[in-house]
Amino acid sequence: MKKLAMHPLLLAASLLLTSAPALSEVSDSTQPRPALRLVELFTSHGCSSCPPADRLLGRMLEEDPALMALEYHVDYWDSLVHGSDGSWKDPFSNPEYTERQQAYQAAGLAGRNGVYTPQMIVNGRFAAVGSDTRRVRQALQQTVPAQLRIDMETLPSAGNGPEELSITIDADDAPQAALQGATVSLVRYIDSASTSITGGENNRKQLVNHHIVFDVTSLGSAAGQTPLHYRVAAPAAGEGCVVMVQDVTLNPLLAAAQCP
Repeated sequence: MKKLAMHPLLLAASLLLTSAPALSEVSDSTQPRPALRLVELFTSHGCSSCPPADRLLGRMLEEDPALMALEYHVDYWDSLVHGSDGSWKDPFSNPEYTERQQAYQAAGLAGRNGVYTPQMIVNGRFAAVGSDTRRVRQALQQTVPAQLRIDMETLPSAGNGPEELSITIDADDAPQAALQGATVSLVRYIDSASTSITGGENNRKQLVNHHIVFDVTSLGSAAGQTPLHYRVAAPAAGEGCVVMVQDVTLNPLLAAAQCP
């Protein structure tokens, strides 16, 4: 997965990424791996049926702060004209996020697969209409253990530099064959934003979004010697991030962890 262009509103927030060589320590494989609990919402400001899904994601995060959530704004609504209201270009949209949604369709998911908005994908395995509270919550109740452990620690800044995150990924006894073709990605997001819409299907509405993805960076391959070690810039104020280990075809999702 290549590094995606940062959203224009966030070009000033430059990101520092360095990785250290993989080490060969043997970790305690008896430690239990956490269950996966990640939702990915594909949405757009141009979609009149998307605000209820955006609100559902906000409620889920309020109810469960430990839930991992990522909101991707697709670009295929940006050029659509809605009568006299015209069109609206979503400021958070990115064609790379549309490609991610298309890759999920190609991988094949349980539930309502396809490319549509709003769409919520749970643990990279199950798809549902993003406002379908019952199906989304049912999917989250299905226990899916992570195949790897991801540990993170915030490191103090050196001088006037930003704080860093130390990331360690341990495969434990996971079969190496399962890691072939898997990549480690760092997904950064804005905690929340409110946008006044002046065109398209949501014209004259004030939309609030949560965990809005603005940057995806590939840290490297998960295959080979473990544990893996990385150092990255810690999230800035008002931002967050998730580390994901996933097959390049997006199926399966092997592990995910929220940045501290």
